[in-house]
Amino acid sequence: MKIQYRVEQLEKGMYVAELDRPWVGTPFMFQGFIIESDDELAQLKQLCKHVFVDDLKSSTDLKTQNKLHSAVRGSTITIEFQEWKGLEKLRETIKTIKRQSEDAVVRLTQFAESDSSDHREHLHDTREVVTHLINDIAADPKTSQWMRILSEQDATMGRHAMNTTTLAVGFAGALGWDTALQAVVGEGAMLHDIGMAKIPKQIRDKPGALSRNEFKLIKLHPGYAAAKLESNTGLDPRILEIVRHHHERLDGSGYPDGLQGDMIPEYVQLVSICDVYDSYITDQCYRGKLTSSAAVARITKRGTRHFNKDLIEQFIRWIGIYPLGSLVYLRNNSLAIIVASDETKRLNPTVLLVRDADGKAVLPRRTLNLEFIESAGLSAQWGLRGIVDPGTVKVDVRQILLQELQLR
Repeated sequence: MKIQYRVEQLEKGMYVAELDRPWVGTPFMFQGFIIESDDELAQLKQLCKHVFVDDLKSSTDLKTQNKLHSAVRGSTITIEFQEWKGLEKLRETIKTIKRQSEDAVVRLTQFAESDSSDHREHLHDTREVVTHLINDIAADPKTSQWMRILSEQDATMGRHAMNTTTLAVGFAGALGWDTALQAVVGEGAMLHDIGMAKIPKQIRDKPGALSRNEFKLIKLHPGYAAAKLESNTGLDPRILEIVRHHHERLDGSGYPDGLQGDMIPEYVQLVSICDVYDSYITDQCYRGKLTSSAAVARITKRGTRHFNKDLIEQFIRWIGIYPLGSLVYLRNNSLAIIVASDETKRLNPTVLLVRDADGKAVLPRRTLNLEFIESAGLSAQWGLRGIVDPGTVKVDVRQILLQELQLR
């Protein structure tokens, strides 16, 4: 944020982002600098009445930051919303992963629908994508959440598999699992639903409730998938476990084998949680999609009956109290989208403003770091009021984010 500051209040360590006059004709070599000397302070006081100081580029020294934040409470403050920090890096990473994933969806679908015994080429291609995903997501597991937010909104087997894979790899990375285990959960997630290709389409796409016999057919898909993969001796046995057991639940209510408790490995449960979460936040033929926060609430309600308690808590911590991509109201009635959050400061994420307090579109869009707002005592106006369902206010979050990332 840029803070309007009177020159007599300036101190060393503050980053001067703008002057109250053009830079041309001043003795300063750069248009933006950290004050490092008494001479620079004297020159600023001689030339200007006020300047704009950027808190993020100023010294991280606690005394300097406290002074900047306390200044916000003064009457001379002017807040300027910043461009999305890290946007360029995120954009390039997502472009790379999108290219890989689109090809993977096609090849995975071909593999699932093939009746030939020679699956090796398609299987090799889909497994290779997982390796690239791990490398691209390793630097920032949150990238996988962005991929899920920005993916095409359909419930096809290939798309669901890709979404579950990116979530599983990102979650495993956030847990600190090594790359070998990330590869296992990634490949297992990619292949977990290939058996659905053998289920009649009229049952898969049925808009209403399934009959008992129809559900019996659905419950066969993990076994179909495992049988198709068992001939590929190069697969890690844990991948086959994920494929066969991703619908097993701790209380024994799952299928196809009714496993219970410790019989279901943690890596299988991780994929199961990501599978359920993606299903909840996607439009299905039998129900509409849920918001991320509603999906997390529903998974929490299922609790220890179905999933490991610690793993659920870790997943919720990773997704966040205010998940990425959530649409929120600020206390002044502005609408904003959550675009970043620090795991240790979940209640004060960074938001992208999309509508102002009067309901008008904010263009160009700018971000606001609510951690700064909290420390500056401005929460009464700019603090979070709560999550809102985008459909109720006719905001297309995905399209806005695609525009901001220049992916459309």
